[in-house]
Amino acid sequence: MEQKMKKTLVAIAGALALTSAVEAKDWDTIRAGVDAPYPPFEYKAPDGTLTGFEIELGNEVCKEITGKECEWVIQAWDGIIPGLLARKYDMIFSSMSINEERQKRVLFSDPYYTTPSAFFSANAFDPADADGKRIGVQRATIQDTYVTEFLDDAEIVRYTTADDMVVDLQGGRLDAMFVDAPVGLEMLGEDSDIVQVGDFVKEPVRIFGEGVGAAFRKRDKDLEEAVSAALEKVKASGKYDEIMNRYFDFDIKL
Repeated sequence: MEQKMKKTLVAIAGALALTSAVEAKDWDTIRAGVDAPYPPFEYKAPDGTLTGFEIELGNEVCKEITGKECEWVIQAWDGIIPGLLARKYDMIFSSMSINEERQKRVLFSDPYYTTPSAFFSANAFDPADADGKRIGVQRATIQDTYVTEFLDDAEIVRYTTADDMVVDLQGGRLDAMFVDAPVGLEMLGEDSDIVQVGDFVKEPVRIFGEGVGAAFRKRDKDLEEAVSAALEKVKASGKYDEIMNRYFDFDIKL
């Protein structure tokens, strides 16, 4: 009787493992959460379609796994992790830096790019002397975390979108903004009176992390592994470099 029960339990365990393996590979469509606009990584073209470095890269990754492009879901940044956990999409593919705090909540793919952050201003702004200055950041970003911790004498103004922050900076309602360096350069343009001030900021690593990765619910380890493997294939094929060179004059690849 005991031997028969053991065989039954082994059979059930085997069936469950087989079912799990089948389900793990059954990704017909991948829904990707993205915060837009955030050029040059993600933004809308004049015809209303989403484009940008991460949109193109994400579509190549999704095609490697499912044979078709990602299904993109636009989500404001301050709700992007809650949206993932609420199953509004299957992954976040939206310039999310891998750091210790976020790793408590989500699972990350291998990192696929890294860029520094920078301050931008039209005035003689000095990040080392920010007492009383109005500094704009996008809410719940690593830049928000940094200025909150290190520039506590400044007045920190938090925005839902980078677009609104740029408008206020251009209108003189901010002394500076702190963003991903490529985003600031892209949104302000070469002819702008607003320029980068100070050096690039990449540390401390506990805040800025060790690169940007796709984020997943912790239970979706199978999807994380599939995306990490697809990223390697896209890099090896040369498609990553092809996409990167359309948006950047320097190498951001990890």
